Amino acid sequence: MATRPKDFDYSERRPSMWAPFAVRDFRLLFIGFTLGQAMMPLQFVTQIFWVQSHADPSVAIILIGVIGTMRGTGMLSFGLFGGALADRFDRRKLLMATQGGALILNLSIAAIMWLTPGDTPALVAFFILTFFASSMFAVDGPTRQAIVPEILGPRLTPGGIALNTAAMQLAMPISIFGVGILVTEIGFAGTYALSGLGHVMEIVTLGAMAYRSNFVRQASHGFKETIRDVGDGLSYTRRHSAVLWIIILLVVMMALGFPPTANLGPTWVTTVVGVSFAKFGFIALGWGGGAFLASTLLTRFAAIDRKGLLVAGGAVLFTVSFLIFSIGTTWPFAVIGNIGLGMGMATTQVSSTSLIAAMTPNHVRGRVMSLLMLNMGVAQAVTLPIAILGQAVSLQTMFPILAFISIVLVGAIVIFRPSIWRARVSTALSEQASAESEARAEVEARTAPHPVEDPPQHIPSTPPLPTPTQTTALPAIATLHPVLLAAARDHPNKTDAKTDAKPTAKRIPKPARPRLAPTED
Repeated sequence: MATRPKDFDYSERRPSMWAPFAVRDFRLLFIGFTLGQAMMPLQFVTQIFWVQSHADPSVAIILIGVIGTMRGTGMLSFGLFGGALADRFDRRKLLMATQGGALILNLSIAAIMWLTPGDTPALVAFFILTFFASSMFAVDGPTRQAIVPEILGPRLTPGGIALNTAAMQLAMPISIFGVGILVTEIGFAGTYALSGLGHVMEIVTLGAMAYRSNFVRQASHGFKETIRDVGDGLSYTRRHSAVLWIIILLVVMMALGFPPTANLGPTWVTTVVGVSFAKFGFIALGWGGGAFLASTLLTRFAAIDRKGLLVAGGAVLFTVSFLIFSIGTTWPFAVIGNIGLGMGMATTQVSSTSLIAAMTPNHVRGRVMSLLMLNMGVAQAVTLPIAILGQAVSLQTMFPILAFISIVLVGAIVIFRPSIWRARVSTALSEQASAESEARAEVEARTAPHPVEDPPQHIPSTPPLPTPTQTTALPAIATLHPVLLAAARDHPNKTDAKTDAKPTAKRIPKPARPRLAPTED
């Protein structure tokens, strides 16, 4: 397990927004994560543009929806197991394995874009590879989120999570801005292959970390044990109302708002609003800029205790911004809506991750984090039915309806489940400290050696010496203990019927005293 630097002050004062960078392992994790996230838009947006360019216009929106659904299905299929694996194996090695797998799968997708004309067999292979590539992310996400509290500790974890999100939101707009230009200059395959550099950099930085998981189980790693681990994570979540309803809130918000604005957003901007591929990045900068602004503020004020209030406020902001994005078909509505969407999503994701990390103990944190990240899997999975509906009734008709529904449902959850916005980090940390202390005391009491005390004995008074007739009935054992002596004296003639009677020792008569002859005077 990596140790924290000795020259850093871990006093009770509020930590600086840059304090997590004092930990070397966090710096390495941060660098790899930032470079990897900077490459992600090259994959997502390039996939959408490639399908949109090669598919029949009558089914193009549906096929773009299939992309999101394959991503979401992969996340949902492996999401719960990803959290269980994160709680069972060394998390650093698990991240390296998932990044290696993602690198191979995404290079295969780039090869399809390069070597095929985008016909039906190529699309089928493309969707299958997309499914498995998303499954790698389903394992990577909860594992990475579970590592941060281990490296930084409870005081620096909110700042570390906010820094990661801020870096991601800064890197993604830059790459989104450049993806249209790269597609125009080096093509779909070259742009997609370039994203593999992110996976390589993450593997390198993970390999340089000194961190090792300090609780790796020695039990068997069979399927039954994994299923049991998943069940334990679900049971823990059901027992904690605030954790459960935060997850439900994010699932509702993302399922209704993310597919139209993110997965179908590039199609909306380039077809309804009428922006070219090369200029799409300028519109997308609004989302990235809003997310970066929110993440920077959350990093600067990472010590805010009422994270639950931030989760609720971010969810409401996201749904209202969705409405703004969908009611107009000109670029100002798209830009303003994107700014609010980015701010709302970043606020909700950062605050919920920090809060749930504080609410859950380390041995189940990976599984609970995987449940939290299912919101993204659900959002991706429902893209296909939304795309089919949009193809049938038009995006201009469907988007505002979904926006109004999302405002109503999110508002109802926030109002009728006050445990969400009442949740505090300090309360969660104190509860966890108390629970860990009680568990530690219980283990110590169970494993501590107990002194063995002799039962109290009644020592009778010294009995009188036996008579000569009793002496013959006393066995040699009577000399061992006064209690046995008393028992033998009380029952001199009783013997065990199953035991052969021992012959009684014969009395040896004393030799007669020789008579002396009388002496003469």
